[in-house]
Amino acid sequence: MSFKLMCWDHARYVKNTSRPYDEMAREMARKKAIGIETVIVYMAEVINLDVYCKAAAENGIAVQAWITPKIWISNPVTRFLPEAKWLEMEKRHGIRLSSPCPNHPHNRQSMIANTMKLAEEYAGRVEAIHLDAIRTENALLTRDFPCECEACRALRKRFLGYEILSEDDLKNPGIIYKELDLKNSSISEIVQAVKAIADKNNLRLTMAGRANYLNQPDIEKAPVWGLGPAVMEGQDWVKWSDNGWVDEIYTMNYHTDKTLFTRVLNEHIRLLRGSGAGFYSGIGVESSMGKNQPEQVAEYIQKVKALGLNGCVFFNKTDVFEPEYEAVIKASRE
Repeated sequence: MSFKLMCWDHARYVKNTSRPYDEMAREMARKKAIGIETVIVYMAEVINLDVYCKAAAENGIAVQAWITPKIWISNPVTRFLPEAKWLEMEKRHGIRLSSPCPNHPHNRQSMIANTMKLAEEYAGRVEAIHLDAIRTENALLTRDFPCECEACRALRKRFLGYEILSEDDLKNPGIIYKELDLKNSSISEIVQAVKAIADKNNLRLTMAGRANYLNQPDIEKAPVWGLGPAVMEGQDWVKWSDNGWVDEIYTMNYHTDKTLFTRVLNEHIRLLRGSGAGFYSGIGVESSMGKNQPEQVAEYIQKVKALGLNGCVFFNKTDVFEPEYEAVIKASRE
């Protein structure tokens, strides 16, 4: 099996939004020239997926449709807290984070329905549905400030007999377990449904996996606010792989520290060895974790190749690779 190169793509290089084809085609040609075989396009910013797929196909590049709960749920029910708790979150962590709550049935139903429409319309033009941020919000924030939306309150009423958790509850192992179990069940329901949709439409289901699955090195300070642990956010990507619920996992190992990158990479290999899903390591060019210089990206690519992986997936928040990065990516194919 040849070493495969892919990249996430926000398509932010498109300036002429009324006629995006030329800019899309030009960028596809650049990516093809350096060996990129697959682009994972962010559905919130692609402008025109029909044109994007046409530009990619004409350059021999496959497309995956990149969706997240935040962009793919119609009229989402977001995580709810009283204002006093939002203020405390902001004081403690420097941010208010309020994404769709997976425990709310409307959110699950809407995401599944919208994914079905996407799959039915674009099967044959995209090769996969790509799930990103398929989880609750960052573990650091949900640990201290659990959601109090109507669905979460009803679930607690069912299992605890009351709706709002106290500070003591947040330290109770049994309650902690049940909170995590409910999150994981809700998110797993979405994943299984999307996998069934993908299978029905001859598409693959891929996902972006949190770098910290369980006990890997983490970064809790801004602007990262934690790389997991994934299992605390309801994203048990190892279990999903073992159960055959996803076809490929692209772990977001964007560390700029070489020692941490290697440690996390080796742990991901161990976790997914013999599992069902294909594994491709993410490599950060520039992300919220910082910027890797071209020579470091080259070193990471060679490390991934030497370990016998299927390939890697590049994340670059600017989308367009500077010439120095293009050179090292292209050289990895020679």
